[in-house]
Amino acid sequence: MLGTTAAFLAMVLHLRHDGSGWVTALLLAELTPFILMGALAGWLVDRLEARALLIVVSIGQAIVSVALSMASSPIAIVALVALLGTQAAVERPAAGALVPHITGEEHATRGYARLSTGRALGSIGGPAIGGFVSVAGETRAALLINAASFLILALALTTVGARRRPSGPPGGDGGVGDSVEAGFRFLVRQPVLRLAIPLTALAAGIALADNVAAPYRFADDFAVGAVGFGVYEALYSVCELIGIQAFTSKLSRGREEKLLAAGNLMLGLGVLGIGLAGNYPLALAAAVIGGVGNGMSNAGEGVVIRLCTPEALRGRAFAASGALVQTASIGGAMAGAPAVAVFGAAGTMVIFGSLAAAVAAVGVVVALSRTTALVPEGKS
Repeated sequence: MLGTTAAFLAMVLHLRHDGSGWVTALLLAELTPFILMGALAGWLVDRLEARALLIVVSIGQAIVSVALSMASSPIAIVALVALLGTQAAVERPAAGALVPHITGEEHATRGYARLSTGRALGSIGGPAIGGFVSVAGETRAALLINAASFLILALALTTVGARRRPSGPPGGDGGVGDSVEAGFRFLVRQPVLRLAIPLTALAAGIALADNVAAPYRFADDFAVGAVGFGVYEALYSVCELIGIQAFTSKLSRGREEKLLAAGNLMLGLGVLGIGLAGNYPLALAAAVIGGVGNGMSNAGEGVVIRLCTPEALRGRAFAASGALVQTASIGGAMAGAPAVAVFGAAGTMVIFGSLAAAVAAVGVVVALSRTTALVPEGKS
């Protein structure tokens, strides 16, 4: 994550000289493979040994990153980023499906929290590195750092003894068959996931308009400039790490769906609070709520999927969930710019924060009304 976020920021700063259209194309190239590849990526994860797949994908990402360091034209950069995104669309569900085999089912929730913590730490450090090398005029260096990070990951994965091999026990498909799109059908049919995942995707996607509005809200409305906005970004990221830790405690067992729903609600309320805040300190206080909620939402998604999904179907379930979340995220990001133009930064955050909180509140009500605790599929 550190290498990826450093490289991506460097590429955004590089392409801005070619026009905002290329920056938008770069963002879409990163995100759309998760949507377009969702069904196929999950099917591959459930058909191939997960650790070997992760090693192959990591080496592939390193090769593409080296090619990116030599690319100069915007169209070549966007095409190679799309190829990176395609490989990432396979990596995410493969990692999610492998975690319980590394930790054991009884410790999988803590495993997902640690995986989310690692990704969050990388996301904090990466932009700083990317910005530094870009200022130095070394975009190529950021891309080579990314390539090196993937090779290190591939090497580290060779030390992992756990394996997730394809299996197909009777009834292991959750009653949805063995097709490429089975993950989506399972999300629709599974009583918990058919609400929890779409509501999580909607809440996160709607709240993502915050990413467009926040720079204007802090740098302009509160007149705190780039430094004040940077403090907000850093605080939000630290609070995400705190939110993730909600799933590391034994107290979280049996409350996973409720914690996910609460995280989604806090995320929406945080965006709403920033929009309503009358001054900078109050906006930072709201950011604490939103950041903690975002961390809980990010970690809780994988935890709830694992608990509700048969082992043989987890790759496709993770991929289907990722496709829904990315679809909603693209929608929220695209809606943010026109909303800021019409309603202003504060108005946008109030409107979108309220919508996200309203969507998340439905999940809270449903989760609180459920009397049985979630247990891993196939256990009792």
